[in-house]
Amino acid sequence: MTRLLLSILLLAVAPGAQAYRFLIGYVEAPNVASALERVKAEPTRHVLLYFDNSDFCAPCKDARALMNSDAVRNQWRDNYVVVSIDLFNPSKEERELIEQLRVSWAPLLVFLNGAGHRVAYARQLRNTADALVLNEFVAQRQYAMSAVGKYSAQNFDFQNGSRLAIQGLAVDDDEKKAIDDRPRLRDVLANKPERLSGAALRKAMDGKVMHKENQEWFLTLALGPNKAMQATGQRKDGRGRMKGAGRWYVTKKGKLCLELTASGVEENWCRHVFRVGERYYVSKDLRPDRVVYRFVLADS
Repeated sequence: MTRLLLSILLLAVAPGAQAYRFLIGYVEAPNVASALERVKAEPTRHVLLYFDNSDFCAPCKDARALMNSDAVRNQWRDNYVVVSIDLFNPSKEERELIEQLRVSWAPLLVFLNGAGHRVAYARQLRNTADALVLNEFVAQRQYAMSAVGKYSAQNFDFQNGSRLAIQGLAVDDDEKKAIDDRPRLRDVLANKPERLSGAALRKAMDGKVMHKENQEWFLTLALGPNKAMQATGQRKDGRGRMKGAGRWYVTKKGKLCLELTASGVEENWCRHVFRVGERYYVSKDLRPDRVVYRFVLADS
């Protein structure tokens, strides 16, 4: 996987117009090939593939605000050549990159060295301290110390990353492992969320429009009266759209339930609901490593 980015596909990527500019004040390149050429000429830099989402993604706005803050940008901008990819509206060439790396979620930061090898990636940046630790790990090439190179192909652990690098500790060989960009309940719990249930959950949902994503779809779900639900959506790979109807309700135990089967979309579940500011997450159970799905609400 770490050598995937040296393929003919990526070296042949043509420049594409950026419909949405996520990062301000950074050195940017229109594609991976251009970024690698820049880094070869300036070997103190790395390539940063920044996957964001111009819609459906409240966590992306948080990551964007943090990376565009002076405290982070002043430390980061001399160290990276940034290639930004919008998961919601990618170009044809960007879609090929997304599919090649199997990226489904944003925000996601993937770091490459000048040879195109993946040296680290991160699914979240909670605060300035996290961003500075990650920058130190990549920019100072701590990933190259001893056997920690095997560690660096995994999601960066902000609590243990620098310690592992400094001590040179080895972890499981991740040479062939794909990027796991799916959000986890532990990431949500780190933000001290409010857990909604019962009448409070029903009140929060009733009459709202839910903008939700799952592994394959961006969905817009209108939660109407009498448990009625109208749905529209588009596939993340851009190869299909859907329109259908279903139902929603809150169980006596306080879980939110959606029932929708239409045009290839399966949303038939009952889940715990957590709220962090304007962001909502649903989880099948309360295990910290459980994959969660997220949504935001808007007035109908």
